[in-house]
Amino acid sequence: MSFKASAIRFLMRIVRPGAVAACLALFFRGFFRLVPIRKRTAARNLEIALPEKTPRERVAILCKTYDHLVWMGIEFAALQRDPRLVLDWVDFENESALDGSKGGILLAAHVGNWELCCSRLAQGGHDVTAIVRESDDGGERGVIAEMRARAGWKFLSHTGPMTRALAVLKKNAFLAIMPDQHGGPAGIAVPFFGLETSTPQGPAVFAYLTKKPIIPVYIRRIRPFKHTMRVGEPIKWGDTGDRGSTIYGITAAVNREIERMVREAPDQWLAQHKRFKGCY
Repeated sequence: MSFKASAIRFLMRIVRPGAVAACLALFFRGFFRLVPIRKRTAARNLEIALPEKTPRERVAILCKTYDHLVWMGIEFAALQRDPRLVLDWVDFENESALDGSKGGILLAAHVGNWELCCSRLAQGGHDVTAIVRESDDGGERGVIAEMRARAGWKFLSHTGPMTRALAVLKKNAFLAIMPDQHGGPAGIAVPFFGLETSTPQGPAVFAYLTKKPIIPVYIRRIRPFKHTMRVGEPIKWGDTGDRGSTIYGITAAVNREIERMVREAPDQWLAQHKRFKGCY
């Protein structure tokens, strides 16, 4: 078992809301102050996303992104004791918006505690399957999969066949996707915060093929172990008659929605991801 996997299992055994969580947060916050992972990348991403902020304001936001990552891990580890706790931790403001629907593509992003987002949907009784990008570390990948399964998740690997994802939508269930990371060679170049960068086209392709709505889902932390979550308006798009241009247009609309998510809670954005590869 890898060191990361062992550390995660240890946290799952000891962490709980209260003094233990606060002490762990203090320790890991100190660690990230000393060893800020991808600090230069995160600083540049925040400069691109928040040009209206002063350098001092962006530095403050950058520090808070590391605090967010600390609390995100602590919260998800603590949830393993009783996954139903997520119903108390996350206030779902307009959950009824998902009731009685015929499924769709739930659009989320690496903003807020995305692990609790899908856990809240699952524990709330919604039929949701998430497409996930797995860790390159085999041990870490396995333990995270266990944690997600314990929290009620159903999930598919982003490298799996598209037919499995389409099957979810065809049975009128929800398919959750976070397409805000760099799309690599399979993505298409679409503006994101003003820069043309490779973007995953999954939500657009699934919407185009099934005509299911793309429904944004927002989550943000108010304080440790207390979050709000809400459903946004479905993304509007039209068929231009050309598959390529239609998918481009939908993907551009998806990026604009994710920009709104980031601007709403930039201190809870995974700015450390190399989202703009090749742009700077």
